[in-house]
Amino acid sequence: MYIEGLGYIDDSTYNTYSVLSATKVSQSTTTQSVGQSIFDQLLQQETASLTNQEKTVDLDSIFKEASEKYNVDINLLKAVAKAESNFNPEATSHCGAMGIMQLMPSTAKSLGVTDAYDPYENIMGGAKLLSQLDKLYDGNTKLILAGYNAGPGNVEKYDGVPPFEETQNYVATVMRYLDQGVDTSGKTVNISTDNMADDGYVTISKEALNSLQDKLDEYFSYAEYQMLMTYFDTMMNIISSIGDTDGSSNSFDSGDDSLSDLFKLGSMQYNRNNINLL
Repeated sequence: MYIEGLGYIDDSTYNTYSVLSATKVSQSTTTQSVGQSIFDQLLQQETASLTNQEKTVDLDSIFKEASEKYNVDINLLKAVAKAESNFNPEATSHCGAMGIMQLMPSTAKSLGVTDAYDPYENIMGGAKLLSQLDKLYDGNTKLILAGYNAGPGNVEKYDGVPPFEETQNYVATVMRYLDQGVDTSGKTVNISTDNMADDGYVTISKEALNSLQDKLDEYFSYAEYQMLMTYFDTMMNIISSIGDTDGSSNSFDSGDDSLSDLFKLGSMQYNRNNINLL
């Protein structure tokens, strides 16, 4: 049987494991599903553990992707983010604006942002809004910023940057950041794995990588699994060449010491610390 991402597993072994697994369920309080192999359960648990997990990524990588996707100047994106929240993904304003790009709930919804506190979604949403404003104001940076802060309605009403002190200060601040340049090198954020681009690359911090490695070390590797199955298959071929091993009178050795009892998968315990497959 071929399992995507894992390789081949002997079908008879897989089915035997499933039956033994179902028997164990009826005899204990284990949470394992009836008829599901231990191999299946491990695969299911590891797959589930990756769902909705967070990954640590470079903030620069998100800005770069957003800039390219929505054709927005990356420096403008960074300058707006700094002015809005100083890159704080958990920032919430007194009027309810959320995240790094300080999106209002209604604005976030209109932009398709489902979690405004997720840095990836938030920055993508902010970039999409800036792209729309760029088209609306023909690339006029000051009007784009005024529209971002006060809304297009106020820009239209006052036929330019509204005379609001907050908006006037906001436009001046972002323009200053644009002139000075905003350095985000080394800044990282946690994003949901559901939001990672399918064909993109994600930079994982050393701490996150070590944590992942520790988790993987709890189980044997795929290479070790392949070796284990190879050795098991070899042992079973040797047993088959000897004769029947079902514990009957024709077995190589009958009773509790039969070879079939010795090599039953249900009783085989694997511990990477005790068994050296090499």
